[in-house]
Amino acid sequence: MLRINLLPWREQQRLAALRRFQLMLIGSVVLALCVVLLMDQLARQRAQHQAAANLGRQAAIAGLNRQLEQLDVIQQALDAARAQTASLDALFADRGLLTALFSDLERALPEGVQVVELKVEGERLHLVGLAASSAVIAQLMRDLGRSGILLDLELRRIKSLPAGEEFLLLARMSDSWS
Repeated sequence: MLRINLLPWREQQRLAALRRFQLMLIGSVVLALCVVLLMDQLARQRAQHQAAANLGRQAAIAGLNRQLEQLDVIQQALDAARAQTASLDALFADRGLLTALFSDLERALPEGVQVVELKVEGERLHLVGLAASSAVIAQLMRDLGRSGILLDLELRRIKSLPAGEEFLLLARMSDSWS
């Protein structure tokens, strides 16, 4: 039998396999490096897109904040206008009351009574005046008591002066008028 030495062939096969393995290893490393670089590039692009989107959102938020400031100014102006309207409505409502009050006061004032001061504070009426005598003051109180506007008449003070009797008369105004 013939003996063939297969050692050189096996050695060549082993070296070829080792070269294939080295090439596959180098190829895998290069491929992995390419994948890592590609993933890094994609992550950087995504970060840039996110930063651009954030800038756009911040610009939109700034625009909305400006609109909110404008709305606040408009709301303040609206509140001021409503307050003015409410005060005007109150003045118009009081105008009828004051007209009726002056009308009743004119009818109730007897001869010899002079009104020095007339003050309305909420529901209370303060009337300071001069009268010729206490009887004239009593007549004034009776006449004002008959009016539908003034209630709970109270003579707070009478003071004798050379010009006559000075008096302070307090009254509560009717709820239907306040």
